[in-house]
Amino acid sequence: MSGFRQPEIPREQRVLWSHQLEDAIPADHPVRLFDELLHSAAFAKTFAGWERQYDLQEGQPPYHPRDLAGLYLYGMLHRLRSSRQLESACYNRLDVIWLLSGQTPDHSTIAAFVTNHGKRLKELFRDVLAVGLRAGLVKLEHVAVDGTKIQADAGRGSVRTEAKIRSWLGHLDEKIAALQAEWEQNEHREATLFGDRAPWSPRGGRTTAQRLAGMQRQQERLRRALAEIARRQEESAGDKPVQAIASTTDPDSRSMKDKEGRKKPNYNGQLGVDAATGMIVAEGVNDAPEDSGQMTPMVAEVEGNCGRRPTAVSADSQYNTGPELARLEEQGVEGYLPDCAENSEAAKTGSAETEAAVAAVQAGACLNDAQWSALPRNNEGKLAKSAFAYDAAADAYRCPAGHSLTYVRTSRDQKKWGEAVRRQYGFAGEPPCVHCPHAAACCRVPEKGRTINRDQYEEHRERLRARMKSPAGRATYPRRKEIVEPRFGYIKHDLGVRRFLRRGLEKVRAEWTLVCTAVNVGILLRHWREVSTVL
Repeated sequence: MSGFRQPEIPREQRVLWSHQLEDAIPADHPVRLFDELLHSAAFAKTFAGWERQYDLQEGQPPYHPRDLAGLYLYGMLHRLRSSRQLESACYNRLDVIWLLSGQTPDHSTIAAFVTNHGKRLKELFRDVLAVGLRAGLVKLEHVAVDGTKIQADAGRGSVRTEAKIRSWLGHLDEKIAALQAEWEQNEHREATLFGDRAPWSPRGGRTTAQRLAGMQRQQERLRRALAEIARRQEESAGDKPVQAIASTTDPDSRSMKDKEGRKKPNYNGQLGVDAATGMIVAEGVNDAPEDSGQMTPMVAEVEGNCGRRPTAVSADSQYNTGPELARLEEQGVEGYLPDCAENSEAAKTGSAETEAAVAAVQAGACLNDAQWSALPRNNEGKLAKSAFAYDAAADAYRCPAGHSLTYVRTSRDQKKWGEAVRRQYGFAGEPPCVHCPHAAACCRVPEKGRTINRDQYEEHRERLRARMKSPAGRATYPRRKEIVEPRFGYIKHDLGVRRFLRRGLEKVRAEWTLVCTAVNVGILLRHWREVSTVL
């Protein structure tokens, strides 16, 4: 036998028996499991409530929310995100055609679905998470929290200064006023000339009303940009002032640096990921340039989604603020966070020699030269605060040389996380540092002596540091990067979510919820043996 394989049925051949759509998909195709999951009783209550939002008495019958939600989630898992990509898939992908039973919604219907049903999408996320809880895929023994910058649907060129926006808005107000006057004159003239008959208008051209509507939308965006600048400046009051800039394309986004160091309009996407199977148990989006202050909202999100708080949470140093540590302790959640840059004067221990030297100071022992050399240092090369022992009963610090630093004064300092009430400890009279042989390694100016600051959250930090040094801390914290960071990699690389497709914080939040729901659905499908027993 020679030659190439020939088609079994030529395109021109008439067929006697038609094919069923059911036969087009193999019995073991993943789309069948996806369809079974979405039609299970686990989502019946949510979709029943969803159905009541539709008016089924007038107009054409709408597409069922289960079909459009399934189209979005299944499309996400296959890097199909835009409404036009999904519309094309409804015509060209057999698995999508099978999933929707041949229905072909257009791109405007698909796009409007997410815009109009953000709250319901959140309920769907919780339903998917509830299946994971019942199947034992979510333990809540350890939740890792982290954030990442995701580009907004706006370019760097859309970022303008406050002065430029105000100037632009002033010119636009004048153009709108002139156009409104022209439109009113035309309406009056046309009514006089044509009476009840509709006036002739050129095809393809924009009418005055359309031009006016476009300018008014632009005017609203500029006003929102100015409002966002004012809000961010008010929030940063007492701290380093923020730059008076905003995007005129998506005012809710914020110009932030990404990991490559480039500043462009971004959003801060937050995730809380369970250690058991990597299911996302908390998600959120905001315009905060840093992760500071995000831990408490994420723990509350976990509790709201799962019905209880996690036993332990871990995060990087940006989440380590005094108020956050205090709230975690109040809620009974164990935190595993390294010291932040603000507390860099705290111990940067690690070596056995350093820890042994610190322990000797805590015990009040006399240090030898090797122990003095091993004591932890701060960023200035001086002895760190952890090299001093705090005596709670006497409310005083003891330096490694055995001298006592007592309370001197109280100061107040405004930080990003709130007001810091600092108690300063030092020497009332002539400091003994002048005669200490180790003064150069401890004090900036030995004649003034060494001072130590202690704010109202220092006890919480001390307990955290002790926990981080414990066997549990050494075993728990290193797992953080293995739990949450691969989720961001999967979302950005595998799902292709490096830029949001919608504008405005509320629409972006709905899109982020949809992405996280798709990630969790993929995990349920990979653990179908456990999931099938609880549906």
